[in-house]
Amino acid sequence: MPPKGAEQSKKRKQGPIEPSRPKKRVKVFQHARTIEAQKADQAFKDGELDVAKFVQAREFEIRALEDSMQKSRKSSNQRAFQQVPRELRRRTASHNVKKVPKRLRRRAAREMIEDNTPTVTRRRREPTPHLHLRLETARRLQLLGEKAKARKQKRKTEAAMEVTVERAVESKSSHKLEGLTGVKIRLPRVKKNALRTPGKPPAKFRKRQINKTWLPTHIYHSKRAHMTPPKNPLWRFAIPLTPTMKGYRPTHRASTAQGAVAWDMSYISTISLEGPEKSIEGLLKALGVGAGGTYESTWGRQGQKWRRGTRTWQGWLYDRNQALTNPIAPVTIIWCPPAQSQGRKLFVRLHPSAFLQLWEEVLRLSKVQKPKVTVEDLRFEIGSIEVIGPQSTEALVATLRAAQQGDTEVEYENQTASVWRGLAPATNAASLPANALLAFNVSDPRLRFPPRALQNLQDPLAHQNLLQYCAQWPLDESQDPTGLFDTGTRLVAARSMRSQTSIDRRKGMAIPGTYPTPLPTDPHIPILLFASRGGSGSQAKWTVLMPWKCLGSVWRSLMYYPLSTGGQVRLGGLREQRQVAFEASLPWFPADYPGTKAGIQWEEEQRSQKKADWEKRPKGKRISWDTIPLGKGRKGEVGMGWACDWEYLFRDITNPQYPPKHIPRDVASEMIRSTNASNRETNEIDGLVVVKITLLTKGVPQTCARLYRLPTEDEELRRKWLDLFPRPNSIAAQVVRPQRLPAPTHVQNRYLATSLLNPMPPTPGSKAYPDVPAEEDLIGFITTGNFNLGEGKGIGIGSLRLSKMAQSVKSTEVVAHQRLCIVREAGQGVGRVARWELV
Repeated sequence: MPPKGAEQSKKRKQGPIEPSRPKKRVKVFQHARTIEAQKADQAFKDGELDVAKFVQAREFEIRALEDSMQKSRKSSNQRAFQQVPRELRRRTASHNVKKVPKRLRRRAAREMIEDNTPTVTRRRREPTPHLHLRLETARRLQLLGEKAKARKQKRKTEAAMEVTVERAVESKSSHKLEGLTGVKIRLPRVKKNALRTPGKPPAKFRKRQINKTWLPTHIYHSKRAHMTPPKNPLWRFAIPLTPTMKGYRPTHRASTAQGAVAWDMSYISTISLEGPEKSIEGLLKALGVGAGGTYESTWGRQGQKWRRGTRTWQGWLYDRNQALTNPIAPVTIIWCPPAQSQGRKLFVRLHPSAFLQLWEEVLRLSKVQKPKVTVEDLRFEIGSIEVIGPQSTEALVATLRAAQQGDTEVEYENQTASVWRGLAPATNAASLPANALLAFNVSDPRLRFPPRALQNLQDPLAHQNLLQYCAQWPLDESQDPTGLFDTGTRLVAARSMRSQTSIDRRKGMAIPGTYPTPLPTDPHIPILLFASRGGSGSQAKWTVLMPWKCLGSVWRSLMYYPLSTGGQVRLGGLREQRQVAFEASLPWFPADYPGTKAGIQWEEEQRSQKKADWEKRPKGKRISWDTIPLGKGRKGEVGMGWACDWEYLFRDITNPQYPPKHIPRDVASEMIRSTNASNRETNEIDGLVVVKITLLTKGVPQTCARLYRLPTEDEELRRKWLDLFPRPNSIAAQVVRPQRLPAPTHVQNRYLATSLLNPMPPTPGSKAYPDVPAEEDLIGFITTGNFNLGEGKGIGIGSLRLSKMAQSVKSTEVVAHQRLCIVREAGQGVGRVARWELV
């Protein structure tokens, strides 16, 4: 006990008196608590109640209450950084006010001040010891290279003052360019009939491109997309795989409903052929151009527009004198319009996975032609951009403006440029004439950056001109030779591209709100534009060809263009390219063409990667392929479960090195339609046919799924599978099943009576469900499978063996069942009924 008089000690000591703490941040803003209301006096008139006004007042108050509840819910539960678009959300919050949209920056700054959250700025962040070492090393290197940079800048300034580079014409005799001042500049020696090496990158990026080549837009993509691994590039290029923005559906909406998607396709290879027209025609015919019943549309009267250089040709090329039996790849061929000289030129565009195969074949055929054809590799000389979507034409028209004359503000007027401007209101390039081609020169888009939205897109006169162009394409009659086919013009366009610093200086000297005055030395960029149609009802895709070094300037202006429907052009990667082709029910090269050399290489790479992923999993968490039940006592997956085992499908071939060949659609259709073809003829042209698989029941087919034909030996099992097929004349197909919402009583009674009289088919996995067919009924695999947002159901793109598919069709008596097949997922023992069709 404490002594008397002494103050009793407290159980807990009193801590130091702290200053008043700041009030806690109000989570609910005041405007969210304010509920508007109307006075009741307005509902009374002379002491009597006006029912109509009273109801209106209560309706207004109820809506105000609901609005206030909604505002309160949003303001109390979400911070400013949580209201960014869904595809931009990150796991952690962004503590930089500049990282949130402009409309939320004030609110974000107020929230951070109230919460005492420090703003993180990269340049003010305290460097770590490792960063200190890097900064010191960078400072020393900068001092060492300062003198060299000064000397280099001095030489460049002197050269720019003395020599004015302008558009010039290549002199074939001296191979020199003459500028406006008369000073001659020697062209670099063009390597004919030899592979081209990529240009020498800048010193600071040289080590990063030892085993690969960057695209012209690599720096833009590297900050916004997931790239290929540094040590594992695709086709020796650093290619963007998919953007960092999350989401699968935005790409679908932008490519079909509203917006646009763009890809840098500069990795697509280009081969140039030059020589007499007859020699070039002989070379193309030897590669299979015009074979398979398309001779008249290619080399006859119908192909005159293509040979004059006003249309493009898209089709397959084959090995020499082996048309329709040994395909190489699908290509796009563009003729240069005939000039005064006797020679002709053309471009052949194809996928880089098949470039070396076609290059060797073209070299052999060029030496056989009399006179000889000159072949040139333009892989790192010409770049390309692909754009698809309803607003793709609008974005391209606003970005690609015709080159201007001198210091006037009047655009360079020619027929091609005027037609191009008239296509701005088009929402689908498929409405234009098939394979239409445009060629003209454009100015540097950086002089008009940031781009402004086009006006009068809904003008009736503009739509009338567009309909007139679609009905009668004026460029079929006359098309000027484009400078993109000329080496000198491409070189002048690349050398006359000014630095971004000089562009910014000219924009700063211009009057506010206006663009810089055009100069005679401004670059004239030659371009080629053409539209490629997809499947029926799908969007057409624009392709723009231009010099490699000019593509970066065009790309940035295109990506920052404000679309009339809101937003900007979306970025696309390799996965988005496959997705767009899949939703259009089109195969994608090379993954969906296992009958080609490039397709086999792609399958081998995917097979090794999937096998490594399977082996990484512990035994308890990976599929045991040897224990998969297939019914009737059978166990074990058919072939390799992680791959499309084409070797197993063609195991009856005596030659172990036999590679499956791709069979074109026309040949396969004729073969299947023919009922008198013998088995010997079927085996002679045996190969793989690309088909589209559509499930008739629930389910989504996945990649590497097995495809079976209806059982040919077991009639009882065949009948069970046919019972699952929904016949159009059956009672069950005519009765409408009740929806999730309560259906009318008579609909429910009719469905109940039908289900009692005609029992529903067995569900997958039940005892009554039929087993999968035997191994001899295996006819193919699915190379790409997923849920198709365009059709609202799961589909697949696969390949079937022609001989087994033809035998299945011949052995079927009922016409409705001739295109049925059974799909079984790899690692599962349940199959589903599906229908196939040629694509």
